[in-house]
Amino acid sequence: MLPQLDMTTIPISKRAALIVCGGESRRMGRAKPHLPFGDETMLARVVRIVSPTVDEVVLLTAKTQELPELPFDYTELPDRVEQQGPAAALYEGLKSVSGWAEAVVVLGCDLPLVTEETIEFLFAQLQNHEAVIPRHEGLPQPLSAVYSMQALEKLENVLYSGNQRLLSCIEPLDTRWVEPRELSAVDPRLGILHNINTPDAYREALAIAGLTHPLED
Repeated sequence: MLPQLDMTTIPISKRAALIVCGGESRRMGRAKPHLPFGDETMLARVVRIVSPTVDEVVLLTAKTQELPELPFDYTELPDRVEQQGPAAALYEGLKSVSGWAEAVVVLGCDLPLVTEETIEFLFAQLQNHEAVIPRHEGLPQPLSAVYSMQALEKLENVLYSGNQRLLSCIEPLDTRWVEPRELSAVDPRLGILHNINTPDAYREALAIAGLTHPLED
């Protein structure tokens, strides 16, 4: 039986999505937003999946990054400085929608197996918490998470102290931790935990989705 979702807490009109696009993709060897995934790019797939769950999609990009064409509405928010890091990007993203949004979902552009149901589940867990963050093999996944706008001030305090580590920034937050067994009730494939960092992970994700590898015979 699927968990009951209380969708009255945060209406879609008060939600945004922050999609992290600016990583260097060193282990993958190619720019992840442009990777083919079926008949669309990986970034396009993630945006397509998340769009029905939020009112605005914001793409967090490197300062001079080129994105693939997207058949969806979105806002682009480049890094203020080169290689500013994920913690600063998260802070700037939250700040950019703080005038109207109550909560955001943060996802990497390399999560092509994420589902709408999982995103809705995370939003439903927020309630009075400042963050809802999955754990995978005991490790926090702060770029596959939901944050309340109440988290903004605490993130700012850590960053302004000179600490740019993402894990340090989320440490002060009142966090609802979500374990894989909870996520598996919503998505047995645990797509939100399957990020594409290597060619092998890319190959595996394509196989799970029932798609052929576009770069192999």
